[in-house]
Amino acid sequence: MLNTTLISTRASSQSGGAHELLAAAGVQMLDFPLQHIGPPGDLPRFHAALAALPQTDLAIPVSPTAVAAVFAALRQPWPARCAIGVVGEGSLRAVRRALTAQPDDAPWPRLIAPGAAPPGPGLAQPAPLGGQENLGRPGVFLRAPQGRASPSPPPEGVKETWGRPCVSLRGDEPGGEGDSEALWNALQLAFAPGPVASFPWAGRHALIFRGGPGRDLLLRKLEAAGAKVKVIEAYSRLAPEYNAQTAALLQTALGSGGWWLFSSTEAVHNLQRLLEPAGLDADVLHPQRALAIHPRIASALSEAGFGRVELTRAPLEEVLSTLHRLAAAPSLTDS
Repeated sequence: MLNTTLISTRASSQSGGAHELLAAAGVQMLDFPLQHIGPPGDLPRFHAALAALPQTDLAIPVSPTAVAAVFAALRQPWPARCAIGVVGEGSLRAVRRALTAQPDDAPWPRLIAPGAAPPGPGLAQPAPLGGQENLGRPGVFLRAPQGRASPSPPPEGVKETWGRPCVSLRGDEPGGEGDSEALWNALQLAFAPGPVASFPWAGRHALIFRGGPGRDLLLRKLEAAGAKVKVIEAYSRLAPEYNAQTAALLQTALGSGGWWLFSSTEAVHNLQRLLEPAGLDADVLHPQRALAIHPRIASALSEAGFGRVELTRAPLEEVLSTLHRLAAAPSLTDS
């Protein structure tokens, strides 16, 4: 059993059932949201994009927060014509949950995600309903709908798709341009090239839903291939207001001796901005330890003054695995 505190800096709406899972492992979770999720700055544009989904070939919500914002604003089931591209395991789980919550008779769109190995040669031919098929394209794996129950395990090396259509390829670790490139490669297999070789995506329409800068590689790749792409703000990220509650949370977190968990550089910068009104300087961060889900975030934490920074993957199970690894190597983690 672990005996530590995990300071979650994510928006409170993203915590889910984390407290129970962590408590079972001996980890006390302290919610200290260093950014809040607000509505998009241009609501009419956001709603217009949602209304255009039935005429859209591909939509890419770039994060679990973007997935939640898009599905929360939908007034009808996701149109089957519009494929969904996702980057990262958290986004993939969020999309699956959202699609599962739709009416039983609502057809699922194609779900395209890097992350699993392609099927072996034994899956080259289409299979009957409930089996596997690869649509005649190498490296594309689909599992046909089988209802809500989890189907039999997929072949070794192939990611489970919860009985719903999913295109999935092995890609880089989530969190940067590498996994954007992996999704782009998956998209090439999922969409047949158009009649113009130099612009294989000509005539296709794509939407990228996000809450700020990011995933520009996907935008550039799609546009260069001839697609008509719109980037839509699905939500806004707001810094926490400094008040008595925030000050108390800050003092509790700094004195906990636990691990801070950061999933964005904005959260790091927002923490730095809280120090001055609290009468603290950057030195207060030197004894602090942090987990970062991406090297860019780790660099921001080191620059902010955190004394120890470790990388982890975003899923909570992976965070727990990292904490167990660090606890098993005190000579490497204690300073």
